[in-house]
Amino acid sequence: MRASLSIIDYLNALPLNLAFKEGAYEGEIGLHFDFPSQCADNLAANRVDGGLISSIEYQRIPGLSVVPGICIAAREHVKSVVILAKKQLRDVKVVAVDRFSRSSVTLLEVLFWRDFGLRPTIVPMTPHAEHMLQVADAALIIGDAALRLTTIEDTQVHDLAEWWFRGTGLPFVFAFWALRSFEHQQWLARRLQDAKAYGMQHVWERLEQASVRWCLPTQEIETYLGETIRYDMGEEELASLDRFYRYADECGLLVDPDSLRLVETDG
Repeated sequence: MRASLSIIDYLNALPLNLAFKEGAYEGEIGLHFDFPSQCADNLAANRVDGGLISSIEYQRIPGLSVVPGICIAAREHVKSVVILAKKQLRDVKVVAVDRFSRSSVTLLEVLFWRDFGLRPTIVPMTPHAEHMLQVADAALIIGDAALRLTTIEDTQVHDLAEWWFRGTGLPFVFAFWALRSFEHQQWLARRLQDAKAYGMQHVWERLEQASVRWCLPTQEIETYLGETIRYDMGEEELASLDRFYRYADECGLLVDPDSLRLVETDG
């Protein structure tokens, strides 16, 4: 075994993990499927060599490098990271949040502070919207649970990527591959780039299986993966990460954030 990875099994990660789920690099790369927060914890504890981590975790785990060209991002709206609010956002005092999320929680705090000068109380909970709204003014729902969310009476739905885009004109980067420094770092980064290329080519052939697995219509999945989510980390995404880290620093949620270090994969 040359390397080990911690990876999420949310729908939005399917193009990035499809190759691995279908046996690519079996015997060379060990896989650990976890929640986003656990992926970061595994990487921080050196239990794995790389992880698909929330973008904020890069600033909390020293010594990481990011695989270039790959991310999970969204421009204008994301659908899978939303706030359900019983009040106008400026009147929200308590927000229940998915305990498995970190970047989305930090983004939420940044947006409340920058737009309203508010620091709502954050209550981590198991992601169940009705229960969360019993103890809070609003609930942050992420991932597959947000995609399957049904209408709840007397609540407003706010898409966090849309909220970020209104203020910045930039997409928001929720996650990316980050690697610790080790002997096979460049090799692993190239395999992750190859896996992404495979997934982006072949995921459309797996829509029926995905529909059964995630209990969503195939057309909705196709639109979500093909139009809503962005998997290429380009100049806009890099600029957005820089802005996000700077805002989090200004809000007191980070201290002296590092610039993004990319793995050199050429050659």
